[in-house]
Amino acid sequence: MTLFTRFLTLAIMFMPILAHSHGAPRLKVEETITINAAPADVWNAIKSFDSIHAWHPAIESTKASGNENGATRTLTLSNGGTIEESLKKLDNEKMMMNYQITSMSNAGEIDDHGTPHEVPVVPVSKYKSWLSVKADGEGSKVSWKGKFFRAYHGHETIPPKELDDNTAKSAISGIYKAGLESLKAQLEK
Repeated sequence: MTLFTRFLTLAIMFMPILAHSHGAPRLKVEETITINAAPADVWNAIKSFDSIHAWHPAIESTKASGNENGATRTLTLSNGGTIEESLKKLDNEKMMMNYQITSMSNAGEIDDHGTPHEVPVVPVSKYKSWLSVKADGEGSKVSWKGKFFRAYHGHETIPPKELDDNTAKSAISGIYKAGLESLKAQLEK
């Protein structure tokens, strides 16, 4: 056997091990909505990092500190859970913001093959999000997208349903849709 053939054989043998050890994939969700309002009006409704509770129905209150880039906020959800977030970028000219979750409370605990595993109030980890407004004809297009991992970091190859990829994506998609639909309803009154 040639050296190349030996190397190729070894590489093929180790591929499944390397693929499995890579871990959970990074997940992405994007939701958009068209609102019959001027982009500046839409941006003014969402740009304040301490006022998401004014337009998102799942958020009871927002407590923020700091200003613009580097600001932090604590969201209190209608179910009592809390989420801590940090503003990474706010660009009023481009009408976009980028923020990330830094911590959150737990919604409960599940049994993961004999080991208790906490379930965060939003079943994701390493969450980053972008919210932007662009002109769309005579109205506006609002885009809310996120990149994140599922909340499960256990050793089982199949995560519990409460913490799997589909649950994470569904939760974020639902959060985005509810917020965007509420924003549209408020601005199109």
